[in-house]
Amino acid sequence: MGEYMKKLKDIWYNNRILILFSVIILICIIVISVVCVNMFFGGNKSPYGERLDGMENYPFTEEEKTAVVDKLTESDTVLGVDVHSQGKIIYIRIQFQNVTLDRAKEIANTALEVISEEDQSVYDIHFTLVSDASETSPGFTLMGAKNINRSIVIWNNNNPMPSTSEGE
Repeated sequence: MGEYMKKLKDIWYNNRILILFSVIILICIIVISVVCVNMFFGGNKSPYGERLDGMENYPFTEEEKTAVVDKLTESDTVLGVDVHSQGKIIYIRIQFQNVTLDRAKEIANTALEVISEEDQSVYDIHFTLVSDASETSPGFTLMGAKNINRSIVIWNNNNPMPSTSEGE
C-alpha cells in the first residue's frame, strides 16, 4: 500500500496544476449545462411566456368575429374577410374588388366600430387589405396596425410606385 501512495503523491506533485485546471473546467461545464437546460427546456411551456397571463378574461369570441365580418361585408366592394386572433393580436384580412386605396382604408376602419373598447384596450389589431388589379384600379396590398395605445390605424403601403417617364 505504501508504494501505491507514493505513486499517487508523485502523480499529484508532477501534475497538480493540470489536475486543478481539469477540475475547474469540469465544474464549469456542469454549471453551464445545468443553466442551459433550465433556460431552454425548463420553466414555462407557453411560447409567449407570461405575456398572455390574464388573457382568458378577455376572449375574442366567435360572435365578435362574426360581427366584424358582417360589418365589413356590408360594402359591395369586399369579396372576403378573414378574422382570427392569436395571442394579443386580432388579424383582419380583407379582399377587395374595384376599390381605391383610400376607400379600402375607410372600409377597414369600420371594423373598429364593432370591436369593443375593452378589446381594443387589450388586443393589437392588424389589417391586411388586398385588391387585385383590374381595368379601373391598379391593385394593392396594404398593411395597417392599431396598437392598444393608439386610437387610429397606422398604414404601411409597400406597393411599388408606377414609374413616370422623364418627359412628363
